[in-house]
Amino acid sequence: MAPRAVRCALLVWALALCCLSGAGRPWRKHEWEKHGTCAAQLDALDSEKKYFGKSLVLYKQIDLTRVLQKFGIEPSINYYHISDFKDALTRIYGVVPKIQCLPSTQGEEVQTISQIELCFTKEDFHLRNCTEPGELLSPKQEVWLTKVAATQSMMVCKDGPVFYPPPKKTKY
Repeated sequence: MAPRAVRCALLVWALALCCLSGAGRPWRKHEWEKHGTCAAQLDALDSEKKYFGKSLVLYKQIDLTRVLQKFGIEPSINYYHISDFKDALTRIYGVVPKIQCLPSTQGEEVQTISQIELCFTKEDFHLRNCTEPGELLSPKQEVWLTKVAATQSMMVCKDGPVFYPPPKKTKY
């Protein structure tokens, strides 16, 4: 896995969709407390402004939505295969992403994509495989990761069909 400090900074790629003005302040506060304070171990991300600023830069650089659209993958009511995502992202970025899904609901066999992680080196923010071993987590980070996993119910997507739904409208 990617170094924890960088991975936490980029877990929620939707950060870039929120403006840095006052309107998004409650959302930014939540995201900073949840992910940014972990990422603050790095000088380049050691403040809320640096954290969100770097997230925006990386989001624009990656342009995940455009890359997926280039391969005909768009949020819709259609099902895709998890390999469609992995193949497209690996082909363009040259690294293996981590794609997480919500578990299937009772009676369904299709997972729902919840999050796509692209991992970066902490030295220079170059893309790297999310499957590479990274630095060891501190006990505090292990506890945090366990809590997050328990509350979000996400897991790495299994091979097979996946649903990539259009985003829901949020209050932010």
